[in-house]
Order: sequence, then structure tokens, then C-alpha cells
Amino acid sequence: MMKKIILLLLSFTVVSCNRYLDVSPDSQLDINIDSEDKIAELLTAAYPKASYFPILETMSDNAEEVSGGVHTNLNEAMYYWRDFEQEDIDTPLNYWNDAYRGIAQANHALEYLKQYPQKTGRIKALYGEALLLRAYLHFMLVNIWAKPYSPNSDAPGIPYVTHPEKNAIPKYKRLTVGEVYDKIEEDMLLGIAALDEQYYKIPKYHFNKKAAYAFAARFYLYKGEWDKVIAYSDYILENDPLPKIRDWANKYQSYITTPYLIPRVYSSVDEPANLLITYTQSRWKRNLSDAKYAMSENLRSKLFSNFASKYSASFWYITKGNSLTGNRYVDKFTELQKFQDEGSNPRELYTPNVLFTTDEVLLNRAEAYAMKQKYDDAVNDIITFMKNKSQKTFIKDELLVAFQDGQENYTPFYPLTFYQGSLVNAIAELRRREFVHEGLRWFDIKRFYLTVNRNKAGDEYDINKILKKEDPRKLLQIPLQAQRLGLEANPR
Repeated sequence: MMKKIILLLLSFTVVSCNRYLDVSPDSQLDINIDSEDKIAELLTAAYPKASYFPILETMSDNAEEVSGGVHTNLNEAMYYWRDFEQEDIDTPLNYWNDAYRGIAQANHALEYLKQYPQKTGRIKALYGEALLLRAYLHFMLVNIWAKPYSPNSDAPGIPYVTHPEKNAIPKYKRLTVGEVYDKIEEDMLLGIAALDEQYYKIPKYHFNKKAAYAFAARFYLYKGEWDKVIAYSDYILENDPLPKIRDWANKYQSYITTPYLIPRVYSSVDEPANLLITYTQSRWKRNLSDAKYAMSENLRSKLFSNFASKYSASFWYITKGNSLTGNRYVDKFTELQKFQDEGSNPRELYTPNVLFTTDEVLLNRAEAYAMKQKYDDAVNDIITFMKNKSQKTFIKDELLVAFQDGQENYTPFYPLTFYQGSLVNAIAELRRREFVHEGLRWFDIKRFYLTVNRNKAGDEYDINKILKKEDPRKLLQIPLQAQRLGLEANPR
């Protein structure tokens, strides 16, 4: 079934290979879109084919130098927060181009849907999916290439594209972060209202209702609208979140003698925790096992073994290692190869990325409860989360004091009390571990204004190896060719 889905996604790439908002795009379609089925296919092809995991994870504090790791220019540039302009899979330029490609296809779908004055159930559903895709892709772009959201900020965001390009060289401008968020919210809410997943053959490969609500919960978390985070999360989690949370402590632990099954189960549509899955062209699975800047044994111990022993617990994130390089990793990813490319940097590799999960939703709700000063509710969500990650039963008082160290480092645009800071620290540290290798840690580093220090004990101290709270390097640089079309560069 996975191979069929991959071939299906590849066959539906109907927009030309021009790079949107990079070179002058000619966004005319290669085929005639003249039916609901073809519009649906156009939207299927609009889901991300590029992965942000390799970029953002390497930039975060979930990576450090592995003594025997294999050096690449991309890996080093991301680790030291340097601008990287080369075009390849797993690069910032690739994600930028692919996101705007998907936006262009969503816009084309919306244009074609105007030809149907009779708004049947399926037409409305297609509208909903297109709007959600447009909102999500802009959301990712603004959170990677711009400053984190804060009220009344006039910081430059990214272009918000709402119409198919009709000129050879379209004119774009960067809206403010606030303006981009307003447009995302408008598209997202209209998309949720129109969405109807009965038309999907496999809902988890599309913006189904729960995936859309998970997107809304993340959006409002970053915006600081706590009641909305809780409301959208409640719909997904219902009365009993536990069966919906990824069960590392029991289910995944049972695969310890058949570890090859773990990545298959992790990204499966049958895993209750998974809400939205897409296939990306990426070398991420293989690079995790040998990259120079990745998870070392020291970092593995810090994130898992030492973290667990601090609380007299066992956390069952099953890690693997490469004895030749010293790399350590949680084996989450499968890989499909379209062609037998034997080169050192093969391109035709496809890796599933799980974009939204119930685990994130539960932690987002816990954070919103903490900000509402509903501490009991926040702690209950954390304890529920931990039941499927550890064989230890935690109690409230333990959690309130366990994460006091470091809470003073969190300085979002809203104030935190001492208890709020402790709980937010706990939630962020759990999110960091649950989504290791998946890039979500980077968004917490940005929105909480956390620092990252690359200096190693015994080496000469280097100020450039510290990513400060408001460091301009936290904003990826606008691609050079987009700058040549008039987009303002990020400061350096």
C-alpha cells in the first residue's frame, strides 16, 4: 500500500518544475483540469514533498558533534546557523520552493473550483482542503523564515500568495508576521468549516478533521490564544486521550525483538497517534545514522537515560546506534527508493513525515492549561502523556518541582509565573524528546527565545557558537533569487 501511495503522489505532480518565488515562475499547468477528480489529484500533489526535519533538527539543541560522523556542507551549515544557498533535497531552498509550489497548486485548485457554481458536498470539501493546505504551508514558511508571532509586531513575514500567477515576473512583498497570521487564520477557519473527509480514500494522507483541528491548536498556541487551543484539542482527544497517545512503554517496547517493525508502525495510518502523514523526498533516514552533527551518545544519554534516571523512571524511546560513527538515533523513519540510484547523494528517496499527532495536541493543551493557571488540568495531561512513555506512575507534586531548573530561560511575548514556567519547561522538554529528529524543537527555541550553545568543554570559547535569545540567525535567510525579485533579506 505504501508503494502505491508513493507512486500515486509522484504521478500527480502536475505543476511545472519552475521554482516559485525564486525564479520567474510560469505556473501554467501541464494538463487540463476539467473534473472534480482532477482537482482532487491536484490537491493531493500539493502536500509537502520536501522535509523540514533535516534543516530544523540540526539547527536545534537536539544535535551536537559526533566524533566519527560524516561531514557534509549542508549538515555543518545548519548546525552553525549559516546561510546555505545550494539547491538539493533537504535544504532550506528546497523547502521554500516546495512550499510555494504547493501553495500555487492549492491556488490553481481554488481557481478551477470557481467553475462549479453548484457547491456540492465534494466541491465544498475540495475548497476546504485547498484553503487548509494554503494556510498550513504559509504557516510553516512564516515560522521558519520570520520572527515568532507577537501582538502588534511589524516584523517582516513572508509573501502570502492567494492567486495563481498570471505574469511572467509577478511582484511579491513581505507582509508583516501579524498580517500573515491573520490571513492564515482566515484560510484555516474557512477550510475547517468546509472540510468533509468522507471523500478521502485514506483520510490520514489529507487534511482530515482531526488533522485540521491539530493545526488550529498549534496555530493558536503560537498565537497565545489558550481557550481556542483547549477547544480544538478537546475535539481530538475526547474524554480519554490515553488510547490515542503513541505507546512507547508497551506497544513499541513489544517490538524490541523485531526492531525493523518500529519505523513501519511509527508512520502507519493504523497508528492512532498519527493524524496527517506525507511522503517527502529526503535522505534524512540514512543521514541520521552517520552525520557529523546529529545525536551523539552524550546527547542520547542526556535526552533519555539521564533524564529517566533523574526521576527513577524508564523512558522507552528505543534508540539505535552506528558503531562505525558513534551516531545514535530513534529509528522512526522508513525509506522507499524509486530508482536504484547508487550515487553518494541519491535523490529518489522517499520518507514519510508525520506532520500532526495526538501527542503534540495533548502537550499543546497541557501548555494552554498551564497558561490559564489550570495547573491540575495541565498536570493531568502530562501524567496521561507519561503513562505511554514510562513504566513509572508520576504524581502531581513530582511534576511541579521536577522541571524548575531552566524555567527562567523561557521568555515568550507573554509573562510566565514561576509555576507556569516550570510546567512550560516540563512540556517543552517532553515535546523535545517525543519529536526528536522531527524539527518541532526548533519552533520552541524560537517562540520561547531559548539559547543554544555549541561551545564544547576544553575548546576555545567562541561567541559565534552561541545562538542568543533574539539572534538574527534564528530566521533562515530569504533565498537569494527571491531577494533579486524584490523580497527584503533577513538581517545578518
